Amino acid sequence: MQEPIAHGLDMVVIAQAIAWLLLALILFVTISPIQLRPPTITRVNLDRSLAFAAMTFFFVTGFPGSEALVATACVIGAGLSEVLQMLSPSRHARLPDAMAKSLGAAAGAVIAVAVLATSRIFEL
Repeated sequence: MQEPIAHGLDMVVIAQAIAWLLLALILFVTISPIQLRPPTITRVNLDRSLAFAAMTFFFVTGFPGSEALVATACVIGAGLSEVLQMLSPSRHARLPDAMAKSLGAAAGAVIAVAVLATSRIFEL
């Protein structure tokens, strides 16, 4: 059985790895031509919100002690990611899409903060 400190560190490292992987996937989908975008699973804005919620959840849990800074960066970055679509001629930036991404990021942050506050899994 692992010591609690080692276990918490393992969970933080895993959360960080998942967060960076999700960010890379989101950036690829955001700036790639529309033909390369995967099909939506639900409604488009719900898919966007869920993707940013998951990414933010893992960033916030991956950097315990910096929740406010990480959450703020993710929420702002989610909105700014929409601007990146201007780099692709087949894509377009829209305010409702930026709002869906930012709201998803905010929701992911709230859930992560609640998990960190109530769970001992991420304790170092």
